[in-house]
Amino acid sequence: MSPAVSGQDDEAPRAERKRLPFPPRRPLHRSEALPLGLLLLALASVFAFGGDRGRFYRPGHHDFVSAQTLARSVNLSAEHRFAVFHRKSLNEDGETEYDVYHRFPIGTYALVKLAALPFGDDYSQRILAGRTLMLAFFAASAALAYLAVARLTGHRWIALAATLLAYASYWQLYYADMVSPETSSNLFGVMLVFHGMVLFARDRRLRPLLAKGCVALLLGWHAVALIAPFVVLGLAGEAARARGGGASPAAQARRALGAAVRSPHLRFGAAAGAACLLLLGWNLASEYAALGGEVAPADLPSLRSLLFRTGADDTLLRQHAAAVEWGAYLREQLARVALASAPLAAARLLDLDPAAGARHAALAAAGAALFAASLASLAALRERTAAAALLLTGWVWALAFRAEAALHDFEAMFHVGVPLLLFAGAATALRRLPAPRRLPRP
Repeated sequence: MSPAVSGQDDEAPRAERKRLPFPPRRPLHRSEALPLGLLLLALASVFAFGGDRGRFYRPGHHDFVSAQTLARSVNLSAEHRFAVFHRKSLNEDGETEYDVYHRFPIGTYALVKLAALPFGDDYSQRILAGRTLMLAFFAASAALAYLAVARLTGHRWIALAATLLAYASYWQLYYADMVSPETSSNLFGVMLVFHGMVLFARDRRLRPLLAKGCVALLLGWHAVALIAPFVVLGLAGEAARARGGGASPAAQARRALGAAVRSPHLRFGAAAGAACLLLLGWNLASEYAALGGEVAPADLPSLRSLLFRTGADDTLLRQHAAAVEWGAYLREQLARVALASAPLAAARLLDLDPAAGARHAALAAAGAALFAASLASLAALRERTAAAALLLTGWVWALAFRAEAALHDFEAMFHVGVPLLLFAGAATALRRLPAPRRLPRP
């Protein structure tokens, strides 16, 4: 038997590939290059028409938060122990006091400062630099979404259509260039981790996923709302698979516990938790130093903010009782899901006011139907654990930080998984349907 028939020629290249840290590169095929080129063209239009060069002010949180974030970023320095602030004042003794606002990791603040640094005191150019940076994060997150969905569906044209639909929504296009660690930079972090999760499901390599998780957490906290359901669902799936067989219930439970302890999902969750503690510890230490050590640890701004946002300190809940009442709050979140699934042009025809009554209730009903359909569409996709985690991300954050999400509609950007995976799953399922039989000609 010749070597070509026996397969011996294939063994050496296969062994070499196993030793390589990454698979060998191959030229991009035309069928892959065209959809990717169209996506990049669409994203280039975001830079061409985004940033509001002709009009500075927009109502809502957009410009207020952008100006505050720019001020905090400019003031980020070793002189103030890397604690960010946007206001300083004199107290009754004539001493300078700072309004420290260190709620988020410093990654986004540092990048905004670097982007604005070349423009000195030209405030308009600094704002434009910050917005351009946010648009770059937005475009990069869309590219990562496309690559991940192409892996989930095995079809690049479906991935292109799903990405364009999801990123053309009201929330995405309105807040894409808002300068804040809570919008596009955070969205990029979420999609970076999601892409890492999809690849992890294929090759089970943990280090790239850990690196992407650390980068995402350095930019903002929203990646936690993706990592948490991924770890829980992954552990549940591995425990369920380990319980199979004809052993006794006690033996099955021991197998399930052993599988969970050895799981890479558990190691990933533990590493992400440690990274969160380190970042939070850095924030608290820099705040304590910036305030001169004259504040009780329980009164540090980041801890106070955490208590406010989770509702453990019910000050915000009492101040905004109508917005955070569970019935009204869930209807508003479902309405945001519906708007997250509608292109901007269509969303402008809808009433965004929660006081709109029947129209708002219909929008909430549509959001509930779309979310349920997106869950059903998971059956047509690969790597369903990562896909389910992305669908749950917006809800994990909204339920954990009700006082925060109720007052900030830009948090709806993180419901992007609903239109992304709903269209991808539905299109993939339709593509797998058998072709209709042709009737014989008479």
